[in-house]
Amino acid sequence: MGQTAEPFTLETIERKRVEKRRRESRDSRIHRRLSALLWLDKGYGVQEVAELLDVCPRTVQDWLALYQEQGLGGLCSLDYQGDPG
Repeated sequence: MGQTAEPFTLETIERKRVEKRRRESRDSRIHRRLSALLWLDKGYGVQEVAELLDVCPRTVQDWLALYQEQGLGGLCSLDYQGDPG
């Protein structure tokens, strides 16, 4: 499967919140991020999720880290400012 050290799981209540937010999202970028969480929760690996979403595995790992650090609000925020270089 994936390259994560331990499986990612969502509590039932949190999974329902993520599913609801994904249904209500009109932005495809947020929809993809939330889909990644749900697929990781189902046991898909980072590599598999990346292939499904046509992104690099690092992007999926970044989304997961963002969710773990800032929660659902952080993951759904698109005010990312790139590396200044």
